[in-house]
Amino acid sequence: MIKIFKNRYGLVRSGWIIILCLILYYALLGVAQIFIIATMRKLLEITGNLDYSTGFSIPPVDTMNDVQFAIIQIMPEIVTEIVTIALSLITWKIMRYDWKDIGIGNLKSFKSEGIIGGLLGFAGCTLIFLILFISKSIHIDSIELVITPRVVLWLFTMILVGFGEELFCRGLLMSILRRTNNKYLIILLPSLIFGGIHLFIPSATFLSILNIIIIGIVFSYMYYKSGKLWMCVGYHITWNIFQSVIYGMPISGSNINSIMITHFPSANILNGGSFGIEGGILTTIVNILILMFAIFYYRSSTYEFLSDNHCKD
Repeated sequence: MIKIFKNRYGLVRSGWIIILCLILYYALLGVAQIFIIATMRKLLEITGNLDYSTGFSIPPVDTMNDVQFAIIQIMPEIVTEIVTIALSLITWKIMRYDWKDIGIGNLKSFKSEGIIGGLLGFAGCTLIFLILFISKSIHIDSIELVITPRVVLWLFTMILVGFGEELFCRGLLMSILRRTNNKYLIILLPSLIFGGIHLFIPSATFLSILNIIIIGIVFSYMYYKSGKLWMCVGYHITWNIFQSVIYGMPISGSNINSIMITHFPSANILNGGSFGIEGGILTTIVNILILMFAIFYYRSSTYEFLSDNHCKD
């Protein structure tokens, strides 16, 4: 019976730790939602933005003032990412491993790999945008040259999302899976979980989830070959920012404030429809190209992801 829960070194098996982390993640998000709703109502009341005639009804986004927007739209996103980051760091601290073993110990590498990842995310998203524009699969309505407070808030949020999701799905889950000593499981399972996180978005499609799983595999490969999260984080952040805040395209089914005001004339296999470009075939192609780049970039890497004996089964 003990063997089911512990390995031959007396360590709790990685699968149980991951299951516990996922249960805690969604439980904490549930508690956070209760806190968010109560806090939102109180903040709206304090700032004089609560409509007492309708109770706590959420006004349409285009009718919100900046205070309402920050409280109703941004705060839930930020709290979600804080929960994600905190759970990852606290879990790793409880397990008593070094920060370098979760991919964030070497900040110096952010200057190189983080920038490269950021450039890749920008290039991939921009290439797709240009193809959509040339093929008339996207239409530019206007360009807002003024950087509004809402755009700044979304920029900050996208940075948190990119870091939080990579810290959890790659840094924490992949590092825990070191105990399996199985590189295929280490790369594939967090990628499937990454795709599963997006599964319940109403506009999700088979292709959108597949694309998210593929880019998850790409990110997992980057981390597996380097032991550092920064290329994954850089790519994730700039992809999200340029897709949504800059080019005004839907991101995982959501439309947010952006510098370019754009729309898809019709949903098709290129633009991904209401889910966004992650639901299109162009993203599939870009993901494969990025994987090829990662394989080439790390071709001479001597880093051994499974070299830490204290992490193995």
